[in-house]
Amino acid sequence: MNKKSPSLDQSKLKVVCDDLCDNIESLLQSLDIEYSMSSKMVSMCCPIHNGDNQSAVNIYHQGETYRGNWKCRTHNCEQFFKGSIIGFVRGVLSSKKYGWSKAGDENCSFDEALKYCLSFLNKDLKSIKISKSDKNKALFANVVNHVKKTIPIENKSLITREMVRKSLNIPADYFMNRGFSKEILDKYDVGVCDRVDKEMYNRAVAPIYDNNYHYLVGCTGRSIFEKCTQCGCFHNPTTKCPNESDRWKFPKWKHNHEFKSQNHLYNFWLAKEHILKNHTVIVVESPGNVWKLEENNIHNSVAIFGSSLSDRQKIILDSSGAMNIVILTDNDEAGKKAAQQIKNKCQNTYRIFIPEISKPDIADMTTEEINKEIKEYLGKII
Repeated sequence: MNKKSPSLDQSKLKVVCDDLCDNIESLLQSLDIEYSMSSKMVSMCCPIHNGDNQSAVNIYHQGETYRGNWKCRTHNCEQFFKGSIIGFVRGVLSSKKYGWSKAGDENCSFDEALKYCLSFLNKDLKSIKISKSDKNKALFANVVNHVKKTIPIENKSLITREMVRKSLNIPADYFMNRGFSKEILDKYDVGVCDRVDKEMYNRAVAPIYDNNYHYLVGCTGRSIFEKCTQCGCFHNPTTKCPNESDRWKFPKWKHNHEFKSQNHLYNFWLAKEHILKNHTVIVVESPGNVWKLEENNIHNSVAIFGSSLSDRQKIILDSSGAMNIVILTDNDEAGKKAAQQIKNKCQNTYRIFIPEISKPDIADMTTEEINKEIKEYLGKII
């Protein structure tokens, strides 16, 4: 009988991950990575694909069960290297040591990354002792976590649409200046938050409602300011640039801190009846794409809040009655990668269609372009 490799002992690996998170700043410094720190997460440009978006990578170093989860929100690097803190180290070493840039390139092995982490912590796996009671606690925590994922999400805030509309200046001038109509922004309750004591202050806010369109489940907001040429943040240009430790507070877009975007599809509350009617759903990246399609009388689109479809979002799609998925992610490298990820996840369940568009983003398309490139395409499917 073969003895199980110590490197596969998940209880011991969890101890390593927890220790790395306890020393997260020293770890990042050892990897020569610039970052911004908050009580909830660490933000940085992606050191794996060498991006320049200062909030592209988030490492969640706090929590009770799975500490060290991370996500690259522009290129989904965690999908290749896995979403643990050891996977993050593996990705960084792959980039720095082997020049990794895409799947298929030479990369650091998991064992090599683990060896780096243990050396950093001055530990070895044999010295980590896990008692039987600790293993039972870990097993129980995993069961509880699984059960939580299967329980339907409830809305504890009970914030109604009427309450949302009273809290915002609707419509948001920022999006009107980008060419969206007053009517569509009013329909989706998109307005500016001007209350300095609120998390979304100085942002054009898009509320997100539950699937039954009863209560608010979260919101996403775009800074009303453009990118500062000096610090790269999206802050009020009449104020000084924020300190490096505070720059994570001024991203281009952000969700409210309790919102879990992977559990929701934007616009499903309005799109679901249209999806059920024609058995077709259009998947886009952002709320702005939904608004542009709605302005052109295309009512069956939902947004995934980024560049990948989560398991929970697929469950929502599976409940919608759709048989066809039309993928209309952005017409750039990240968008094409997102389209492939959605196709891979859904192709065994749905008929997949990926039309080509002439503009980088649906929101940039004219009515004539949407009629010719999207409506005519949809007419052949439905």
